[in-house]
Amino acid sequence: MNGMVWVRVILGAVWVNGGLEKLLNPDFPQQFAQSLQAGGFVSGAPAFFQEFMAVYVVPNALLVGQLVRFGELLMGLALIVGLLTNLAAVGSIVLSLAVMLSQGGVRFGTGLGAPEFLNINLLMALLSLVVLLSAAAKAHSFDEGLAGRRPALTALLLNRRSGYARTTTRNVRRRSYG
Repeated sequence: MNGMVWVRVILGAVWVNGGLEKLLNPDFPQQFAQSLQAGGFVSGAPAFFQEFMAVYVVPNALLVGQLVRFGELLMGLALIVGLLTNLAAVGSIVLSLAVMLSQGGVRFGTGLGAPEFLNINLLMALLSLVVLLSAAAKAHSFDEGLAGRRPALTALLLNRRSGYARTTTRNVRRRSYG
């Protein structure tokens, strides 16, 4: 497996971990709603995001809580097995940035606590962007199998042209150079 596959799998494992923690806590949707109604995830956010949260998320907090916990789990599993990887990577970018914004966005810290500029949410969003743009991240995935059966989907699923043969050690050894 190449390094980009490992990035995809580890990124997926982080989301699965988050989703499982939320699923194993039967009170998560209620706790999420109570936190939102008390101003958590809203008060520290930039003004434009506070308005979005107040209008769309807070009134639907129980539903959003359910969507977050199942979304994290499904997105993580999709990344791990490489099924609709690009869609999962876009979801990872959106959710990572939403969490980052709800926590106040990116800023320079004092150096005394956890990093505030390159925080875990920004790192997750950046790694997800790399997975989204990388053809190598789609190796050893269900997307490869789907593209093999439906070559018209190759560009969408694997970020490469249809008919493009991935060069492997086995392919190189079979070539005749004489």
